Amino acid sequence: MIKKFFKRTGIVILLYALLCLGTPFNKFLRNRSIDNQITYLSQILDKGYDNRLQRKFPEGKLFSNCLLSLSTIEYCDNNKIVVEKYAQIVDNCIKRIQSKKALSIFNPDLVPKYGMFYNGWSNYVYTTYQKSPLFKHSALREQVIEQCNEIESRLVATQIDSMRILDSYIEASWPADNLIGLLSLENDSIKQEWMTTILKSTEHESGLIHHSGSNNSIIRGSSTAMITFCLDRLEFEKSLIYNNSAKDIFIDEYLGIQLVKENEDGSSKMDVDSGPVVFGYGASATIMNIKTQASLNNPRSKVTWAAMNLISFPINLFGKKYYLFRQEPMFDLFMLWGSVEIN
Repeated sequence: MIKKFFKRTGIVILLYALLCLGTPFNKFLRNRSIDNQITYLSQILDKGYDNRLQRKFPEGKLFSNCLLSLSTIEYCDNNKIVVEKYAQIVDNCIKRIQSKKALSIFNPDLVPKYGMFYNGWSNYVYTTYQKSPLFKHSALREQVIEQCNEIESRLVATQIDSMRILDSYIEASWPADNLIGLLSLENDSIKQEWMTTILKSTEHESGLIHHSGSNNSIIRGSSTAMITFCLDRLEFEKSLIYNNSAKDIFIDEYLGIQLVKENEDGSSKMDVDSGPVVFGYGASATIMNIKTQASLNNPRSKVTWAAMNLISFPINLFGKKYYLFRQEPMFDLFMLWGSVEIN
């Protein structure tokens, strides 16, 4: 009896592992995973979990709603889904993005008003939504268009006379926040000048863009993954060369799985941006790199996502999917945002 029990348990574990590893390679399994994650995450954010995330992360409320909005829109666009329930999910996120509680941590006296993190990420949601067929089902069309126009005018006015990297907080800037803002702009001349300003501002010998304005010579794996994604989306002509430089410095590959160092020296220094860092490899950097490599059509993105999907103990039952026993929803959000990029 004991022998049979262990044999059956072994078979169940093997099937579970094969299902986890096979998810990104099978369209049905991948879409089931994405759809169930959207359902789970939208339900917990509707219940106010984003407020708990705000207590844990500096921009937890805003960021969680932006990531879920973008993931939902991209999933629908990729699969030509134009269904009202998904528009309702995005609308609910936007209501929270525009709420006084989300705005309360951002400084209205900054230039631009509320800073680049708020302007960049919220406007990226607005412009992505407006370009989607899903937008016709939105109950917030007027508010979205109005907010988008207001932020576009605000950013252009800020940069029209003196091009620079804009602050997210008082005397604190991150190039990645600026690049997210660039993704949301329609003004092509400002976009090009702004991107050139960011590229020229770095003092790192590799030419990779620095992590923050406090030191123009320090690069980090998490921000480099995000920056590379933005440059590719902005159709930067040297994005593949840039990506190769990033890979040389930050990425180690094991059996097709790409692990990304958070710090150039391979140390395990970590902060709220990096997430956990284990043996020098950053959680945020590795998971963000999945989306980046998928955007660049690198098949290693599927292999890496499959590995992360397995080791995160996914539960995908009754129309909901979550990781790590529901303990780290920000991880779920980044895994979701990466999975919608994989085709």
